[in-house]
Amino acid sequence: MHCRFLLSDPHGDIELSPEFLDQPFLLSPTEKHPFLSLGDYFKAIRQMLLQDNGHALVTALSANLKQQIEPADITEVRIRSEKHGAFYHIACIAVAGPAGPVNLAVTTGLSDQAKNCLAHEFDILGDLAARFTAEFLPQFYSKNYVVYQSNAATAEFLMVLGEWLDDYHEWHLGRNQATGGPKIQLWDYQKGYCFLSEQESGELLRHVSYILTCYYDPDSFCQIYPWHHGAGDFVAGRDGDSIRVKLITARNYIPLIDLPQEDESSRLVAIINYLLNLTLRLRLDKLDGIGPPAWMEDFAVQASVKGFFEALSRHETPQGFIDPVYLLEILQAFDPQEYLAMYQPLLDIYAQENADDFALILDELPAHVNQQHRVVKGYRLKAED
Repeated sequence: MHCRFLLSDPHGDIELSPEFLDQPFLLSPTEKHPFLSLGDYFKAIRQMLLQDNGHALVTALSANLKQQIEPADITEVRIRSEKHGAFYHIACIAVAGPAGPVNLAVTTGLSDQAKNCLAHEFDILGDLAARFTAEFLPQFYSKNYVVYQSNAATAEFLMVLGEWLDDYHEWHLGRNQATGGPKIQLWDYQKGYCFLSEQESGELLRHVSYILTCYYDPDSFCQIYPWHHGAGDFVAGRDGDSIRVKLITARNYIPLIDLPQEDESSRLVAIINYLLNLTLRLRLDKLDGIGPPAWMEDFAVQASVKGFFEALSRHETPQGFIDPVYLLEILQAFDPQEYLAMYQPLLDIYAQENADDFALILDELPAHVNQQHRVVKGYRLKAED
């Protein structure tokens, strides 16, 4: 089985030279590993794929293709480095075999904190797929600890092998030179980066709202949190005018605010807090994914409210939820000042999470609650809601 080491690039994959592979491995965009090289990272992935006679790779391919694959069936593996983030390192594994090329994903953690978080996310996503639905998540095949011996010392990696979401891409607010304002930009390496229209952007955010609400537990008040567009938690694809969205990570699954579960009124308070947080955080991103905090335009509020109510009708146990008609009546009775007051417990949470985000939230909150009031006041439930 031949392995090749590549670097992802918008202008085409780059085959890495020995000199390039000798560069230090980056733990984060600004921190070098004390002894590992970039080549060590690639070799550690290769070791994971080939160890135990290729068990992890063969199992993943067999599950992906829904047919039994043997190690001898695999002729070439291309390991392509895609992203080195603050915590995780992402690689695409392109496998050539009897059924044609198959792409898999390897997410790697190296620091103790990164390994613990990655193992936790692996368990959370598996639980969410089993309890609710796997429809909006990539499939994960295995969690693998790899002890790698470099020339200098030994390092332990944690690598999660999963489904590669073909034709799904990272996206972020970018500066649109034509309009001067920030617009959602789809980072499509094959077809080129492109700005989405307001309608497409609204559809993307509606999907995000819908997906998050599908994983909300009305009994325990648990939800996927924290999440952030700036961290690339959601990926999107476009088919003509149609937008597809997947959630690729879940750092935690907890109640946002501590409320007594045995108190029936808590159910209403919890779902309102969930919606308030959803409509606000849906508007937060980082400019170009790494820049300062950026704010979505007003259409994001309409998208979040629509996705929220559409998702309420999806749950198989609707009795666990506040009746949507009753909930909408309650929400429509609030004035902007009441919305502003209800945000106070959430502001205490935001203040502890990220100072830059919090400053932007404080600047935008008065206008946001006015927009939220207008959207909710004018919202009408459809028959399917």
